Amino acid sequence: MFCPDLGIVSDAKAALELMVDVAKERAKKGTLPDRSAWVGQCQYRKATMLRKTHFTDTPIKPMRVYEEMNQAFGTDTCYVSTIGLSQIAAAQFLHVYKPRHWINCGQAGPLGWTIPAALGVKVADPQRDVVAISGDYDFQFMIEELAVGAQFNLPYIHVVVNNSYLGLIRQAQRQFDIDYCVQLAFENQNSPEVEGYGVDHVKVVEGLGCKGIRVTDPAKIQDAFAQARSLMAAHQVPVVVEVILERVTNISMGTEINAINEFEPLADNDSDAPTSMASLKLSQ
Repeated sequence: MFCPDLGIVSDAKAALELMVDVAKERAKKGTLPDRSAWVGQCQYRKATMLRKTHFTDTPIKPMRVYEEMNQAFGTDTCYVSTIGLSQIAAAQFLHVYKPRHWINCGQAGPLGWTIPAALGVKVADPQRDVVAISGDYDFQFMIEELAVGAQFNLPYIHVVVNNSYLGLIRQAQRQFDIDYCVQLAFENQNSPEVEGYGVDHVKVVEGLGCKGIRVTDPAKIQDAFAQARSLMAAHQVPVVVEVILERVTNISMGTEINAINEFEPLADNDSDAPTSMASLKLSQ
């Protein structure tokens, strides 16, 4: 959160409408300052300091997952998430086009609510395209609720970005040189194919009556989403797409809006960030 320069206690819509009316009156009187140069500077800065998303690394960087989601899911998509590094990254990179289509179910601790929240959205509006996004521990926290989706035939796509870490806690501990008991990785003797990432989410998902797909190659993420749609339509149950990430990725954040820490290289050109809003506008 950032402290405001001017705090206003009001209904947001009422305040914005009043501000627009005042601005129009000042424009007619010729007393409205011309801020077009400043707007141009801001637009140029945004267009030339894009965050890179088109990483080709394996294991996969999380930014690439959100780029692929922007390409795969349309403007009617309703995203559901909850607190975590995955949610913070999703809020920075995912495109949401309509009101109430970014459902962040709580703050300060309600891990695991993503699954029941997504099921609730699907019950409330069966025609809505629902895509949930979870880190591995948020997903594990109430994973048994997937059986409800299978029981009542509530199809939606659940993207699990798995770095086998409590990522938000790990990143917060960086300044204290702590990395204690936040790793979720272990050698799973029953599932050597997960290669040390611990819980075999695909097996658990299938045991709960749903469908699961694991992706380890960034070039295959689109195919996994297409397969998920087909499975969802054929079986009318939740479909989980698990993307195996690199273990440690820090997401951009900071204490002030003009002091954001960037941990990854910025984009050099539009192809480095093909689904960023600035890139899309510049290409139109």
